[in-house]
Amino acid sequence: MRSEKDQMTVGKEKSVVEIQFRDIPREQENIPGNLKQKEEKKEVFTKVVIRRLPPNLSKDQLEEQLSPLPSYDYFEFFPADQSLYPHLFSRAYINFKIPEDILLFRDRFDGYVFIDNKGQEYPAVVEFAPFQKISKKKLKKKDAKTGSIEEDPEYRRFLENYSCDEEKSMANPETLLGEIEAKTRELIAKRTTPLLEYIKNKKIEKQRIREEKREERRRRELEKKRQREEEKRKRREEERRKRKEAEKQRKLSDKDIKIKLLKKSDRDDDVDSDRMKDKSDIGETDRCKWEKAGGQMKSKDPKENITILVGT
Repeated sequence: MRSEKDQMTVGKEKSVVEIQFRDIPREQENIPGNLKQKEEKKEVFTKVVIRRLPPNLSKDQLEEQLSPLPSYDYFEFFPADQSLYPHLFSRAYINFKIPEDILLFRDRFDGYVFIDNKGQEYPAVVEFAPFQKISKKKLKKKDAKTGSIEEDPEYRRFLENYSCDEEKSMANPETLLGEIEAKTRELIAKRTTPLLEYIKNKKIEKQRIREEKREERRRRELEKKRQREEEKRKRREEERRKRKEAEKQRKLSDKDIKIKLLKKSDRDDDVDSDRMKDKSDIGETDRCKWEKAGGQMKSKDPKENITILVGT
């Protein structure tokens, strides 16, 4: 029983494997022909690079040493980059039209020794380029307007204006100057935009505000000046009035002093006159007394006579 089961399982496995292998070619057959062609095209390498060339080698010299070259459609030479010193090497890229020519070119120049002008040897290395694509030269389309400037209306207007300008140049310079100024004024008048109008109005507004401030400042200065002059005038009048009052007071005080002095002098005179009168009266009375006595009254004491004489 086991053997029959094993045989049945082995038969099933073989049938599965056969189905899988049979399905693989069917899947390959179902792949479109374009994809197969693309894969085949991707595998073909036609672009090679020659490395480790002498740094001072030029493109013409390289072409001369590589000639004769098989047919190619791309040749690009890159000189040595001085920033990579001391590893200074030139290189060249060539794209051959026939892939079989690559083998001949490799057998010929792989390991080929290039000698520079100083006698140094540089064995070259030929290998496939990492980047197989090449730059395509774009064909420039011919401009439809080429050679049609004579028929251009703007060019014709320019010629007409230019001829008019030449005729005007022969005229009087003063008239030309006036025309130029008129044109410039017209251009300036026409050259306006909302932004320019806004800027112009803003400028006029600023100028007006500046003029108003300047006028207000001038008015305030004039007002202050008038107030200062008025204060000075009042101060001068006050000083003049005070001076007059002081002069008047001084004159009055001098007059009072004179009057007082005069009164005092008169009083003194009156007092003196009264004293003199009194003295004269006293003398008269004493004289009368002496006369009445007739010399008969004699003092017993001589001292009394002396006092009487002194009193008189």
